[in-house]
Amino acid sequence: MLKLDEIESLVPATFKNSDLIYVCVLDIEGQVYFASKRFEKLFKPNATVIQEKNFLDTLSKGDRPNIHDFFMKVVERPNHNFQIDLQHGNTPITWEFSVMKNEEGDFSGILGLGYPKTSTHQASLEEKTFPKDVSLITDVFFQLNHSWEIVSLNEHAEKYFGYSENQLLGKTIWQIYPDQNIYRFALEFKNAKETKTLRIFEEYSSINGKWYKVFVIPRPTGLDIIFKDISEIQNLSGELKKSKLTLRNLLENAEECIFFVGKDLKIFGFNGKAEKLISSFFCRSLKIGDKFLSCLFEGLDEFFLKHNERIFKGESVVLENEVIHPRLGDKIWFNHKFYPLQESDKRINGFIYICKDIHEEKVRIDKIKNQNRLMRDILHRQSTTLRSPLSSILGLLELIDKSQMDKENKKYFSYLKPLAQELDKVIRENSKQVSDLD
Repeated sequence: MLKLDEIESLVPATFKNSDLIYVCVLDIEGQVYFASKRFEKLFKPNATVIQEKNFLDTLSKGDRPNIHDFFMKVVERPNHNFQIDLQHGNTPITWEFSVMKNEEGDFSGILGLGYPKTSTHQASLEEKTFPKDVSLITDVFFQLNHSWEIVSLNEHAEKYFGYSENQLLGKTIWQIYPDQNIYRFALEFKNAKETKTLRIFEEYSSINGKWYKVFVIPRPTGLDIIFKDISEIQNLSGELKKSKLTLRNLLENAEECIFFVGKDLKIFGFNGKAEKLISSFFCRSLKIGDKFLSCLFEGLDEFFLKHNERIFKGESVVLENEVIHPRLGDKIWFNHKFYPLQESDKRINGFIYICKDIHEEKVRIDKIKNQNRLMRDILHRQSTTLRSPLSSILGLLELIDKSQMDKENKKYFSYLKPLAQELDKVIRENSKQVSDLD
């Protein structure tokens, strides 16, 4: 577990010293690891140190019940930022929470950045709102004043420029900017400053050989600059051919028959197993552009037409049924799955139909179920049959007058009763296990 001073060192100085935003680092229960001076003011004044306080203590009662689920959601998706509006007494605050990691990439807490809400429809620039797809924790971030001088930066900016914070503060961006495309940046910076509008562009950095998406955000005091590393996205085109090859290998080695179907209900892709299925059941070849309904087993077309609206709304549909082989007459169990094909903008452009012969698996599972059912019946009958006479035996043992027995018979009697009680215990345990199975 990190020490409090180590956690504090991970918080960018820009946030620690800001008078505009609320800053805190929490654990999943809301326990405070770090708090900026402005955030500390949300707590009622007392002698307790801030690390002994909880984020929930500042919230109105209506916001407290769901905040733990919200923190769990943040931790489960460590590469995303999550926004939430919370009421702290009389102060409404818009919070942005994200996972804070140390240099080794380990979880170090939940970083919260709070911006005071205003009654205006659009927040002012001084509230430091940022585009949703940037993160001041992981991206290069620095601020310029109107003289183009660096007035604030985070540790990623230090690594990017190759200088320490003390060496960079007060220097103009043009003095230390090492990229050959400095004139492109100068033009974009100037346009953002003059038009007071957000500028976004992509640029290749000759410093480290990475692609960046650059955000130039005008502020009343200057410019906020963010470099978001998009090298992975830019390199995606080069990897796409490899991905397609990998996908083709996966499709061809899959145990299921896979069909890709467009919104016009025509097939635009399939794997080898799907081709063999159509050849076996329909005695014809499968081709791109074939009508999907003509490739369905008897009766399955009705099921699909009944549920196709659900599929095109983004739902998955699953069915298991018996199919009669048209030539062999055998009954075969198949599993059918329909998955919507969803674009990045959430439009449904078709679906994937997957079917698999599960006959042997179905027969094996049914056999196991029948065996288990038989075993339960046997245990149940044994327990019921044995319990009644055993209860009588135990009762009779209690009635026997041991004073009438000689020494040897008393010895045998002392063996008999514990054995009967042990048998009764076994029967009761068997009965309980049968009940638990049911």
